Amino acid sequence: MIFGQLKKWSNVLVKKIEKIEVEANKCLKVRAVNSSCTSCLDICPVSGIDIIQNSLEINESCLDCGLCTAVCPTNALKWNHPPHIQLLNQLKRLSNSESEVYITCASMLKGTVKTNVVEVPCLGMLPGEFWINASLDVPNLNILYQASTCHFCQFSEGEKMFLDQKSEAEKLANSTFPICNSIKKSSDDGEIDHHRRKLLTSLLEEVKETNTITVKEVLEVDKTLSPFEKFDRYYQQQDEINKMVEAAEEIKNNVVDQFVNDNVIHTDKRALLYKAFEKEPELQNKMTIPLPEIKESCTRCGACAFLCPTDAIIMDNDNSMILVTNKCVSCGLCEEICYEKHVKLTPKKATVLKDKYLDLVQ
Repeated sequence: MIFGQLKKWSNVLVKKIEKIEVEANKCLKVRAVNSSCTSCLDICPVSGIDIIQNSLEINESCLDCGLCTAVCPTNALKWNHPPHIQLLNQLKRLSNSESEVYITCASMLKGTVKTNVVEVPCLGMLPGEFWINASLDVPNLNILYQASTCHFCQFSEGEKMFLDQKSEAEKLANSTFPICNSIKKSSDDGEIDHHRRKLLTSLLEEVKETNTITVKEVLEVDKTLSPFEKFDRYYQQQDEINKMVEAAEEIKNNVVDQFVNDNVIHTDKRALLYKAFEKEPELQNKMTIPLPEIKESCTRCGACAFLCPTDAIIMDNDNSMILVTNKCVSCGLCEEICYEKHVKLTPKKATVLKDKYLDLVQ
């Protein structure tokens, strides 16, 4: 018991030390060798990622640009220094105290420190969902960006990602982020030691985030099982499932909640998307989300459920298939691994996410 708790605490410390958190069980290529996903390998400017059999590793050549975390569909590679939601909260706090707030990359700042500026390694590491939330929560946000700086940057692959993600977010949110090449003086510039303030703020943010990760680690609410572990657990729970599904249809959602423990495992990007929907529900009418559909000819082999990296597909005891919409991240692995091609990802209006459970095959 004590050893187990100490191990979880050590896991927390390891996660906070590394800028990029790695969870191999969520990697599509690790879960299924026939997965075509090579997004992280393709975007990495220095070949800093190794995927070998059941292993996903960051090697010594990594530059901590964070681009791989932006393209990873399942959070197998997750930016943790700090997480996207923490960056967003930092911008929101600055927005309340500063007339103008800026976000930029390290190359633009060149080591200088400004109290009204949030710095990231590369703007390309920020997904579209981040920019959508920023447009809703930080009305005075400016982007410090110069194309010439990106041209000579070692992370030059990130420029197109940044521009594409920003443009798509602006269309959806019906807003525009001002782009500038200089910073207006902060209200308290010259009155404090910016380096000390930045260090203190960073320490406070790290304490808050570490507490969050600790809770998740101890409660195991964000743990992804390997396909083999899921397979074993599935058969261990059959007696319990058989009893639960005898309940009346009107309480079926509660039965499923009990089965899956309602532990939502989704990516930072999907979490940010839900956050944006809460702030601006109309966005759901503007967006489409690819979700799996299963043909009636499905043989119910269960491969899609066992290999799903976020436990979004559930096989009921009567061989019906259920999709948990707030866990699906549209990674497409279910479609790829279906040998007989019974599964297909189909674009659906994002309003479908209002329904927590969808019957795929009954």
